[in-house]
Amino acid sequence: MLIDPTSGLPVIEQSFTVIGDRNPDFTLGTLNSFRYKNWSLNFLWDLKVGGDVFDGTDRYLTLQGKSQRTADRETPRVITGVLKDGFQNTNPTANTIAITPYYQQGYYTAMPEEEFIEHDVNYFRLRDLTLNYTFSQKMLGRSKTFKSLGVFVTGSDLILMTNYRGADPSTNGNTAGSSGVGGFGFDYGSLPTPVAVNFGVKATF
Repeated sequence: MLIDPTSGLPVIEQSFTVIGDRNPDFTLGTLNSFRYKNWSLNFLWDLKVGGDVFDGTDRYLTLQGKSQRTADRETPRVITGVLKDGFQNTNPTANTIAITPYYQQGYYTAMPEEEFIEHDVNYFRLRDLTLNYTFSQKMLGRSKTFKSLGVFVTGSDLILMTNYRGADPSTNGNTAGSSGVGGFGFDYGSLPTPVAVNFGVKATF
């Protein structure tokens, strides 16, 4: 990393380069179903391995001084790198300039985007879990109203295991109506998928 000798801060590259790949190595879903007498249990697990996520929310919070990474802003530190003094390609000089972010806001405002990219993000989540109970014909008696009757409860996104530090690794910076590949892998103010529980009745007349 090149360090500006006048400030002790990193030199930001002005050209656009590839710094990540949001496409996963692979995804996998498994749907299981179990039955016992009048009970049935169905659940769907979703697995994603690999892929990078840009945590724009953390970047915004860092610029505002509200990210966890700004909590030690009064602690002096030396950024690991070499000085951009003209000798960086021949006889590089290790950076020894100590800075205190509390007095040099540029430490946070000039952070490169690479600082906010999380690589190889994985997750394993329980997408849906449904428990059904179907009333037997004996319980329905001689009712001519119902041919079958059952009740169910469904829970969505009850479990999430991930190495992503943001709110939700399954994020999208745009809506489903966006053309092309959309904004998946870009987390900027995106709310996590909420945990939901639904109750219902299924009837055949």
